[in-house]
Amino acid sequence: MKRLAALSIAFAIPVIGLAQTAYDIRGVIPANHKATRAVMSYPPDDKGGEYAADTTAIIDGKFRFKGTIGRPQLAELNLIIPHPAGEPRQRSQDGEEGNNMKNVGLFYLDGSIDVTFDTAGMASYRGGGKEQEAWMSYSQEAVARSKTQSAAGGMRFYEELVADMVKRFPDTYVSVDLMDLFTQSSIQPGLVGPMYNTLSKRMQHSEKVLGWKPRLDRAIQATSGTVTAPVFTINDTEGNPVSLASYKGSYVLVDFWASWCVPCRAENPNVLAAYEKFRDKGFKVLGVSLDDNKDRWLKAIAEDKLPWKQVCDFKAFKSEVKELYDITSIPANVLVDPDGKIVGRDLRDEYLHQRLAEVIK
Repeated sequence: MKRLAALSIAFAIPVIGLAQTAYDIRGVIPANHKATRAVMSYPPDDKGGEYAADTTAIIDGKFRFKGTIGRPQLAELNLIIPHPAGEPRQRSQDGEEGNNMKNVGLFYLDGSIDVTFDTAGMASYRGGGKEQEAWMSYSQEAVARSKTQSAAGGMRFYEELVADMVKRFPDTYVSVDLMDLFTQSSIQPGLVGPMYNTLSKRMQHSEKVLGWKPRLDRAIQATSGTVTAPVFTINDTEGNPVSLASYKGSYVLVDFWASWCVPCRAENPNVLAAYEKFRDKGFKVLGVSLDDNKDRWLKAIAEDKLPWKQVCDFKAFKSEVKELYDITSIPANVLVDPDGKIVGRDLRDEYLHQRLAEVIK
């Protein structure tokens, strides 16, 4: 049931948890539709556990879910079509046979909502409270922007979209949930910090936000120019030891990557562009690979035409330098100033160029 998190993307009071949100979901399907049951799944709380799944029968083309939940949550609704008689039955991960993913609805459990499926299995919605209103606005805006912008352009599309939604709906759980995309692993303070500051006090004190706020604080502190970058020494492509200390006096991007990492390889041209743009001003790059195979590592360096020094201890994710810098996923990078202080972290796409332009005069 964790797929809901990906869809929510294809997302001055104490912790809010005492109030209950009532919901009443009434569904209608066409008379000739073959679905016999409806399954509604949703996170029961903000603890990150398994999703709850409620099932109800469809009678005379209608079904209904009614209940309460701690706070409005994004729910996924599936219409279940049984297999024709005589065909072998297969069970889905929910234990349901014939789970037809063409018949899916996404909405917030927030008041009374009418969900109507058409003959093509597309859902439309009517009713709901401010959370459902915000969700529908986000869904419509995502579709509208994708027609004029390239959603395939990567995270930048969603960064701008979510940032705008947070500004429009600062007092909604929808905004908090959409920020999940940027708070699950390493946090970019330059991106998440302004979104956090835009949230209402009520949302800043919500359970989910309080869960990742300490990591945001640490990320801000880590890139404030007051934290010294841990020094390390690793062998380069020719087996010669290279120390980070030798880069003192220059701005250096410690770039964590690997030959097998597709997102890393996709980001390499951007790092190369930044290197070419700022190299004459003393900017350097030190590539730290989490590879465990030298031949594949050297091949990737040649294919991507990376001109800067590369080091690797061939310990992959057991590398000591990975632990030194608390690297949980790649691509990742750390920008170190001439005094050896960290002044940037996880700078990708144009954020790398923007940060370099700010610190390198």
